[in-house]
Amino acid sequence: MHFKQLLLFLTVLAHDVSCWEPSFDGLTVETTAGQVQGFINSSTPGVRQFLGIPYAEAPLGALRFAPPQPKKKGGPIKATAFAPSCMQQLSNASTIYTEVVPQFLINGGQSEDCLYVHIWAPVVKDSHRRKRRPLPVLVYIPGGGFTGGGADSVAKIPDTWVQRTQSHIVVIMNYRVNVFGFPNAKGLENRNVGLLDQRMAVEWTRDNIAAFGGDTSRITLWGQSAGAASVDTYGYTYPEDPIVSSLIADSGSATIRSSADYAQTNFTFLAGLVGCRGLSSDAGLACVRDVPAVTLQSALSNYIGSGARPSIAFVPVSDNVTVFSNTTDRALRGLVAKIPAIMGSNENEGAGFVPFTLAGPGAAALFALTQSIIACPVGLGVRNRERIGLPTYRYQYAGNFSNLAPVAFMGAYHSAELPLLFGTHDREFYGPSTPFEYDVSHTMQALWLSFASNPSAGPVIATSRRQRFEWPEYSSDTDSMVLFASGDRVLQLVDGDRIDANCTGL
Repeated sequence: MHFKQLLLFLTVLAHDVSCWEPSFDGLTVETTAGQVQGFINSSTPGVRQFLGIPYAEAPLGALRFAPPQPKKKGGPIKATAFAPSCMQQLSNASTIYTEVVPQFLINGGQSEDCLYVHIWAPVVKDSHRRKRRPLPVLVYIPGGGFTGGGADSVAKIPDTWVQRTQSHIVVIMNYRVNVFGFPNAKGLENRNVGLLDQRMAVEWTRDNIAAFGGDTSRITLWGQSAGAASVDTYGYTYPEDPIVSSLIADSGSATIRSSADYAQTNFTFLAGLVGCRGLSSDAGLACVRDVPAVTLQSALSNYIGSGARPSIAFVPVSDNVTVFSNTTDRALRGLVAKIPAIMGSNENEGAGFVPFTLAGPGAAALFALTQSIIACPVGLGVRNRERIGLPTYRYQYAGNFSNLAPVAFMGAYHSAELPLLFGTHDREFYGPSTPFEYDVSHTMQALWLSFASNPSAGPVIATSRRQRFEWPEYSSDTDSMVLFASGDRVLQLVDGDRIDANCTGL
C-alpha cells in the first residue's frame, strides 16, 4: 500500500471509529437491568424521565412472599411509562382522599410484577457532562399505610421541581404492600419482604445512579407516612451499612404502626378464605402461592371491609431483624445508622384518618388523632435520636391553602406538605397558588435539597429577604423546631413542646 493510500485509509478509519460512539443525549443509559431508554416531556424540557425500570425480578410464583431477587440484565428497556403499582388492599371507605383530594391516590393498573423505580434527572448536554459534579439523589418511598400506595400519583411527581432547580435527581420506588409485602406467615424466614424491596431499590440506586448523573455518596432516603416509618426503620435495620448519607421522614417514624400478630395467625386465616385451610405451614404457603393475585386481593379486601371478626391486618411485624420492638433501647445501644435526619409532622394529620363529612369530626377529635397516630410517634423518634446525639432537624407544617384544602376542617392534613415539596400544588389541585404558597414551597424545597446536598452541614438557605437561615439541630431545651406556613410567616423557630407537651412517654 502506498503512503498516500495508507494515510487515506487511516483517516477514514479514524472517522469511522469516532462514529461508533453515539452522541450523548443522556436518554440511553446502561444499567445492571439492561440498557434503559428514557424520554423528555415537552412540559418539562429540562428533565430526563425514566419511568418503569425493574430493580428486582417479578415476585411471581415461588417468589411470592419471598425476598426480592436482583433483576438480571436483559434486553433494552423502554422506560417511558409508569410501572403498575403493587397489588393494593382495596377499600370502599370515604375519606378526604377519595372525596376531595384524589390527587394523592395511585393511578394506572396493579400487578404483582411491580418492583420498579422511576427516575427524574436534569438534562445534561454532551459538552457539559464531564465538567458537572454528580448530583445529590433523593430516593422516595411512597406512603399508603403499608396496605397500598405507589409511585404513580399525580400529587407526587417531581418533574417541575427538577426542571426548576436543575440540581438534583429524584428516584421513586414501588414496593410490595399488604399480604404480598408483609405476609408474616409461618414457615417464612423473612416476614417483612416489602421492607427488603425498599433496601433492594436503594442498592439498585447505589449501583446505577452514577450513570444518570447522580452522586453515590449523596443519596438521601426520603418517605412520607408509611414511607417515613420505613425510612426511620431503615436506620435501625442497617446501622453499619446504610448506603444512604441522610434520612428524611415526613409524618412517620419507626413506631408508627406494627402488627400485633405475633402468633402468625392472620395468614393462616386468610389462607382458609382462599381454599387453603387446614394445611401445614409449607403446604399452606405453596397453596396460597398458587392462588391468583386478584383472588387473594379480593378475599383480603372484602373480609377486612366487612368488619367481620376476627380482624386481620398485614403490615410490618416486629421480627427484630427488619423491624424492632424497642427502638429506644436499640438507639441507646448505638444500633442505628449514624447519619443526620429531617423529621416532622403536620398540624392537622388527623383529618386524613377520619370518615369524610363536610363538617369533620370536630377540633378535639382531630387533635387527638393527630397526636396519637403521627405527631407523638414522630416525637419519640426525634427524642431517641436526641438522646444519643444524632443530628436531627425537626419541623411542623401548618400550611392551610384553599387550593389544597378546599374543605374547612382539612387544614394541614396528612400529606398536605407533599404538593409543595414536589411542586405540584399549582397544577394538579383546585385553582392557582398564592404568592405565599410559592414562598413556602420554594423554601421547603430549598431546605430539603440543601440537606441532601450536604447533610453534614445541616440545611442552609437564603430567605426571600436575602437573609441566611441555618436550620439548627433539634434540642428539646431550645426553640429549634421549624414551624412552616403558620399565619403569614414562611418559617419560624418554636419549642418542640408545641407537640410533645401533649404526648405521654416523651
